[in-house]
Parts: sequence; C-alpha cells; structure tokens
Amino acid sequence: MARKLGFALLLVIFAATFVRLGIWQLDRANLVQEISKPVADKVEVVIETLIEPRISIPDDAKGRLVSATGRYERILQAPNQSTENDGLREKWQVGILKLNNGTGLLVVRGIGDKSPPAEIIEVHGRLMPSQIEDRAVGANLTSELSRLDSTVLLSRVNFDLYDGYVIAITENPDSQIERVLAPQIVVKAASFYWQHMSYVVIWWLMALLVLCMPLFKRRSE
Repeated sequence: MARKLGFALLLVIFAATFVRLGIWQLDRANLVQEISKPVADKVEVVIETLIEPRISIPDDAKGRLVSATGRYERILQAPNQSTENDGLREKWQVGILKLNNGTGLLVVRGIGDKSPPAEIIEVHGRLMPSQIEDRAVGANLTSELSRLDSTVLLSRVNFDLYDGYVIAITENPDSQIERVLAPQIVVKAASFYWQHMSYVVIWWLMALLVLCMPLFKRRSE
C-alpha cells in the first residue's frame, strides 16, 4: 500500500511540474505579445536635453519625439530607404541641421526635391537609431548617403554630430515636402509567440501522459 501511495505521489509531483512548466511558457507567450505592442509616446523633448553629440543613443531615447531648431547646412539624398518591410524603396531627402548650440543633426525631411527654407527652422520628429548596413552601395559621396548614420559624415563637416537621425513630422516654416512615415519602434522579442505555445502543448501533454500511466499499467497487467 505504501509503495502504491509513493508511486501515486511521484506521478502527481511530475504532473504538477509539467503543468507549471506549461504555465511558464504561456506567460512567456503573453509577454512576447505584450512587448511587441507599440507603447504610448512620451512628451516631446528638445533633443539637446535628451542626448549628447558623438555618443550613441541610449535605448530609452530611441523612438522618442523630439524637437530641434537650427538652419540646414546641407541637403543630401539617401537612396533605397523604407520604414516598412514591404520591399518598397524610396530616395529620401536628408538635411544636416546645424543647431543653435553649434552641433549638427541628420534630419529626414521627406521625399522629393523641395528645398527647405533658408531661415532658421524648427523641426518636430521621431529620433531613430543609426542604420548599420549600407542601403546604397557606391553612393555619390558628395550628394548621397550610403546609410543614415552620422559617422559617415564626420569627415565632411567641421562640427560635432548627434548619433542617429530624426524623421521629420513637421517643420516650421513648412516647405510642403512629402513626409516620410515616422512609426514607433516596436521591440522584437527574442522568441516567437507560437514557439512558446507549442511548448505549452508539449508540457501539458506530458502531464496528461504521466497521470494516465496507472491506466497503462493496469492494461499491461
């Protein structure tokens, strides 16, 4: 009798462990879905108060709404750009905005050839991290950018640049250029939702098999 009770207790412990592992995987799956949702935008801040020139953008600053005031020193083109994974590539107009504090900032103004106003301009947009891979191989160094990364411009300007770039949502005064979408940055979870759900099924099936072991034993006898 004691042997049967011990065996039953062992089965219950194994089954409970498998059920708990399934619940843990279910929590992970829910976390993946939650992380992948865009979060509400924080209040817009002046870029000089958020980051510093020549220093990488911290994670909590990526995707923030920012404002910057200055004058465009130079206008360039960035070929093969896109904010979506739909395969559509466009040539963006990018300006080097020299701020009032003497530093510079890359600003994606939009699509097209409309020149910005010559006077001081106020830009409102979303701060994005620098691109790592070149989008345009063999780009014309005098008028084009191979990727949106301030480090590729360090040899072309005589002032410090902020890391990353800003996708302009509005400019004041406005030049009526066609704007580029400035989507929120969505954090990609390391694992996939359905991968976690498959583990949920596996663990719970194992728990069911453990609880059914006495039935299999009776049949074999």
